[in-house]
Amino acid sequence: MRNPEGAVRKSGARWFGMGALAALSLAVVAPGCSSDECVDAFDCRDEGAAPAGQAWTCNADSKCELRTLTPDDEPETDAGTTTDAGTTTDAGTTTDAGTTTDAGTTTDAGTETDAGTETDAGTPTDGGAELCRNAVACTEQSIDKLRLRTTLATGGVTEEGTTQGEYLTFLDGRAGGTSVPDSYTYARFTPTGLQKVDIDDQAALSSTAWDVAVRRYVVRFNSGVSGPSCVTVAQTAEGATFESVTSVPTDAQFQAENYYTPDTCTFSGDPFGLQSPATQTLTFWDYAQCLQMTNKVFLIQLADGRHAKLQVKGYYEPTVQAECDTTGKVSSSTSAGSIRLRWAYLP
Repeated sequence: MRNPEGAVRKSGARWFGMGALAALSLAVVAPGCSSDECVDAFDCRDEGAAPAGQAWTCNADSKCELRTLTPDDEPETDAGTTTDAGTTTDAGTTTDAGTTTDAGTTTDAGTETDAGTETDAGTPTDGGAELCRNAVACTEQSIDKLRLRTTLATGGVTEEGTTQGEYLTFLDGRAGGTSVPDSYTYARFTPTGLQKVDIDDQAALSSTAWDVAVRRYVVRFNSGVSGPSCVTVAQTAEGATFESVTSVPTDAQFQAENYYTPDTCTFSGDPFGLQSPATQTLTFWDYAQCLQMTNKVFLIQLADGRHAKLQVKGYYEPTVQAECDTTGKVSSSTSAGSIRLRWAYLP
């Protein structure tokens, strides 16, 4: 079965929230009508807090209304729409109304050619020997909620840093626009910088070949419910700067991605109601009218035991990000999803 958003489902999975997505699509087509109350759910914030178990949504008539939340609800707001200064002029529109990958193709996660099979050529950090492989829980729920695709991301991974021993890596996480028709952009840590791994979302659920994945404002690592590897994250002390972190504290507590509980598959989302996953690096951003950087520093433990410190430096192009961080608004959101990671290995 072909999904109009380009995601290919595993057998037995069900679609959720298509009516909400259709309503959002209709609202975005004609945002300029004077009678419209809203173009997306964030325009309904003036209605006040929703009752427990409910959320505001923008319906097909561009009116705010309450809907009842369910554990498997499809995100009401598309990744990147409400974080782009509230506009709908984000890079890439709701294109790709039907990609070339359909249900049953050889790129579907779990096939014989899956990038995460036992014949996977080398992990991110071990030069060929697989160091870690764990079972991944709640994969069907992740495919639904995170909208995991089988279309490869075309965005690149480029090393921009010039400081010795430190990396500044650009990862194109725009994913074709706010409708995210493409997969996350996947990469692995190497001594020469992050390197892109060409793999789609559903294949990545069973592959140890990648370490980090980005799409729009979501940054997730290969562990726990995100992937089968052991790339875990620890928080640093409040106020820690990139320069002040020179080693791994003895009391550092590294955590796998756990935005689903592995036993009940209960979802944990962001505090803004966007229904994006509460990843271990969720606190790298804050939101008012644009996506502001908090400059939070994270500790990363790779599958081979090496450690790195990491800071997300931008979601927009640098000049636009500086505008957002200093004024709380942006004049253009076309570069939204342009992730820049500052990182360095630790002893």
